[in-house]
Amino acid sequence: MSGRLETRGLSGIIVRPMPKRFVTLAWVAAACAYLLIVLGAVVRITGSGMGCGDHWPLCNGHLFPSLNDIPTVIEWSHRLVAAVLSVLVIALVVLDWRRAWPVLALLVVQVLLGAVTVKTGLTPVMVILHLATAMLLLGSLIAAARAPWIPTPSSWILIGLTFITVLFGALTANLGAIASCGGFPLCNGQIIPHAGPLAAIHWTHRVLAYTLVGYLVWWIVRSKKRRAWILLSIVVLQIAIAATMIQLGFPGALQAAHAAVGAGVWGMVVIAAVRPAPASSVP
Repeated sequence: MSGRLETRGLSGIIVRPMPKRFVTLAWVAAACAYLLIVLGAVVRITGSGMGCGDHWPLCNGHLFPSLNDIPTVIEWSHRLVAAVLSVLVIALVVLDWRRAWPVLALLVVQVLLGAVTVKTGLTPVMVILHLATAMLLLGSLIAAARAPWIPTPSSWILIGLTFITVLFGALTANLGAIASCGGFPLCNGQIIPHAGPLAAIHWTHRVLAYTLVGYLVWWIVRSKKRRAWILLSIVVLQIAIAATMIQLGFPGALQAAHAAVGAGVWGMVVIAAVRPAPASSVP
């Protein structure tokens, strides 16, 4: 026996645990990606998307712009965090490019989408694609930090359902459908709303959220993951924030909290679903 802890992947290939410095750096990068998503939401909520004008990668024509107004500060902070994340991902690639190349690929797509989003004047489609890639980037960083791991069909369903729910939340916010459904938990007091396509998008987001809660309860009971009850609590908190936000007329602070907790739910789902493979000694 060699005494080294290794695992066999799904293909039967021997997989060694990741070095501690790679894991630590991946978690730091994941935290940075989460912050980037939250700042992106703040940019949208405060209308700061053009705080740097239509310049990219510069801000108002400068690498270090004059921070004399709030929109510029918010947008430039968002770009600064993106730059820090880029450095962290490059460091991961240097440490182990075979593990980190998917993260690098997503980062490149994310940066390009950010540039196109600015150049096209923040069209909703580009903003949503930008968020979707950011969520995938966060998930990939978490997966890299927990590698090697073994996926299960139920965990993929949970990940997919959460991802779609978050995307419909982005659709609801960026298409101006937030106020199309009054009341809670129904949409304008109706199970099937008749207020047009925006209400349908908003209601779909809510139905997905309710479905996520139900599936999460089933998944927790079936998988016997006690810590996953914390995840369920966060999802319930997210729904409570949404209900309060609707009742109070969608204040910006609650919109930001809803976006932050939503990104947190996504990260927690990936952490719970991406189960590290059990280590075992092999000859």
